Amino acid sequence: MFKKYFVSLMVCVASVWAVDLSIENVDIDAGTLDIIMNNSEPVAGFQFGLSGVTITGASGGSAEAAGFMVSTSATTVIGFSLSGATIPSGDGVLVSVSFTDFDTEICIDGPVIS
Repeated sequence: MFKKYFVSLMVCVASVWAVDLSIENVDIDAGTLDIIMNNSEPVAGFQFGLSGVTITGASGGSAEAAGFMVSTSATTVIGFSLSGATIPSGDGVLVSVSFTDFDTEICIDGPVIS
């Protein structure tokens, strides 16, 4: 009986807390795009990959406004606060990403939000 209630509680919690990431404002010539986040709860950190491009940097958006440290590799963007700050619920630009080597499409890979 405990397992049944526990599983039900997990489903309820999972359906209440939601974060959506999307790509907008892609400018292939300039090598820039925006990652848009719609989150129903505060976010303490994020990590995601981009396929179809080589990432050269990331800055701005709600990550910068919250004082997050944002780092990139050629394939991954990661952001978090060293002071425990969070990004409040809402929707808007999480971070603007610069890139090179556009292939045929750009996809968000393996997003992790905490």
